[in-house]
Amino acid sequence: VFWVDSSGQHGLIAATADQSIGIQWYNGIYRVTNATGDGIGAGKMNTMLIIAMQTNDNTAGNFAAKVCADYSVTVDGVTYGDWYLPSKYELNLLYQQRSIVGGFSSGFYWSSTEYFSYDAWAQYFANDDQDYYDKATTFYVRAVRAF
Repeated sequence: VFWVDSSGQHGLIAATADQSIGIQWYNGIYRVTNATGDGIGAGKMNTMLIIAMQTNDNTAGNFAAKVCADYSVTVDGVTYGDWYLPSKYELNLLYQQRSIVGGFSSGFYWSSTEYFSYDAWAQYFANDDQDYYDKATTFYVRAVRAF
């Protein structure tokens, strides 16, 4: 758990390990996905938009949002399969709690927040730098889910 709302009942949890140590944001074709949401919960909708737009041409491809959506984990007999690529804001919250969550590289991690048809936002986990990068670049990916 890396973030809890003011009620203490809902929050965000991160996977305990990276889902990829180097994967592209896109599925091989530059296009606008309209995944521009940023904030708590925005990553889930962004992930759905990205997958819908990026699998139109290549259903067999693999990319950042898809590896998160495909991830599942079973804990005490309960399977959790509702993971997603965090929004830019959610990724920054995760960065702020990186020592508590653990297992991060000091490299770049993709967010689900798109900047433009060629670029999306990423965060550098060696410091708090967030910037946009070419979607063809390979970065780390860590899935999150809401509870």
